[in-house]
Amino acid sequence: MTSEKSSTNQPIADATTVIRQVEVTLTGPWSFVDQVADACELTAQQITDATAKGAVWWQKLDAKKQHRNPVRLASFDDTVNAGDKILVNYNSDILAQRAATPVLISDQVNYSIWNKPSGMFSQGTKWSDHCSVTYAVERIHHKKAFLVHRLDRAASGLIVIAHTKNALTALADKFARRQVEKTYQAAVAGNYSGTLPQVIETPVDGKTAHTEIIAAVAQSGQSETLLTVKIQTGRKHQIRSHLASIGHPVVGDRLFDAGAVHQRDLQLRSVGLAFDCPFTERSIRVELPDVQAT
Repeated sequence: MTSEKSSTNQPIADATTVIRQVEVTLTGPWSFVDQVADACELTAQQITDATAKGAVWWQKLDAKKQHRNPVRLASFDDTVNAGDKILVNYNSDILAQRAATPVLISDQVNYSIWNKPSGMFSQGTKWSDHCSVTYAVERIHHKKAFLVHRLDRAASGLIVIAHTKNALTALADKFARRQVEKTYQAAVAGNYSGTLPQVIETPVDGKTAHTEIIAAVAQSGQSETLLTVKIQTGRKHQIRSHLASIGHPVVGDRLFDAGAVHQRDLQLRSVGLAFDCPFTERSIRVELPDVQAT
């Protein structure tokens, strides 16, 4: 017996990398894992591992014989049924990646605040989620993890994770209403000599954006400055875009300073969060210690 499938396997130069993008409509009665493995020309163990790492998606066939929107499949055990669709996004290089470990800074029961390492995703992609902070938090903290806001993959520092849907809604509303004070440190190229505080309000992607530079410390022996920055809005790449626009791109910024030779990763760090707890109304203020550029 064979399963229905559509495949867009991509040939690539590096023979050690395996990429599969396959859709499988499950049939009975043989093992669903084996059906998917057969369709992908992979082993059952490889599919099991890919599922655990978030590379496999599931479209349930409902009572009206319609397939629901795809969701990430946690396990084949007691979940899927014949007629369901399985979508596999398999990239052996991505699945082989190992994530760094976030550090718990503050546990507020319904939510927690973590120090995200540089290089860790805020959330997963269609290819996997095992290198995301939410995946790591669920396994370290043994609670559900919902992303409240994002940090760029290359950035590090404080990030808020909700553990219930109510907490997610309440905290996301605070961010949306600009009721969260957010402080960052950025090592930037050049010797900053602007007047402090300096406000930058250049729109980002056509949307209003507000960045305020509140402190600047020259780095001894380097043509760099360590800036302390507060933002009222949270546009994508806002700080990086704004600092580059005044001639001081963040060190290691390969997006907004593409012409430079980069010997270090992005030197951008979320160091402070302050807001009123949506459950207790108690003031929550978390700060990471000041660091010099690395």
